[in-house]
Amino acid sequence: MHDGHVLASDTRPFGNEFREYLDEFAPDEALPFDRVHMVGRVLVPALLRSFESQRLRLVISRDLTSVEKLHRASAGRMKRLIQTNDPHYHPNASPADTVVMALMRDNVPQGCIASRLIWCEGSLAEEMESGRFWVTHPPTMWRDPDKCVVRATIAKTIRACNVVCTGSVYLAHDVTGGHTLAAMLRLHHLWVLCHWRWSWLVAIIEGSLARRHAFDVYGMTGIDLGIWRTRPGEGAELNRYELLTCSRQAAMESWLRCETADLSRPMGLPPLSILPRADQRTGMDA
Repeated sequence: MHDGHVLASDTRPFGNEFREYLDEFAPDEALPFDRVHMVGRVLVPALLRSFESQRLRLVISRDLTSVEKLHRASAGRMKRLIQTNDPHYHPNASPADTVVMALMRDNVPQGCIASRLIWCEGSLAEEMESGRFWVTHPPTMWRDPDKCVVRATIAKTIRACNVVCTGSVYLAHDVTGGHTLAAMLRLHHLWVLCHWRWSWLVAIIEGSLARRHAFDVYGMTGIDLGIWRTRPGEGAELNRYELLTCSRQAAMESWLRCETADLSRPMGLPPLSILPRADQRTGMDA
């Protein structure tokens, strides 16, 4: 039995596949300069500094096998690998469509979040139900009893676009709580927003966690009921998930602003700039 701490016997060597977050941060030149400047000079440094009190550093890999190592090293904190992040089902994953972020302390992993850039030819619902979203080669990798049933309306309207699918999130027992999860997720979101071109960010999460974190911590704009799917190797039982979504337009408006560096402020809260100034309120009250 594990108590949630990472045990020495559970760790695997982490070598050259990980690099420092700042070393990998090279935003797309097509983004507006003022936005990129704010992210690089204001948001990223402030969020990285939030880890210093716990002696944590955020590192990045573009190799999908890294998340498999992190799963083994998590001492049960990461319950399972989401299929999109499992190299067994995606042997052709490349640095162009993969990012794995890990929180490290003395080269021992203390947390993780991973994402894949995935093209949806049909609707997201069609891609999920056919297995094409989950595995590289459905004829050999998606067979009975594998099944996904999609009832979420938004998944039927998202189509013919790139989506970022985020998952495999965990924190070690002794770093949970506080703002650590929020900081890790914000740095992840800023990275995928500044480096990849996509239309939607999506995640499927089991209910209670989704309702607790969807807007304030994950910064998503939508939560829809109705993703039912089997778990690889666990039989024919359908398990319920919620679908969290955020469009790129909403992400640009919500995440690329100074308030994102304030971890005490919910990520999904509208910006302070929309509130009336003190002089305006005085005039309205007169």
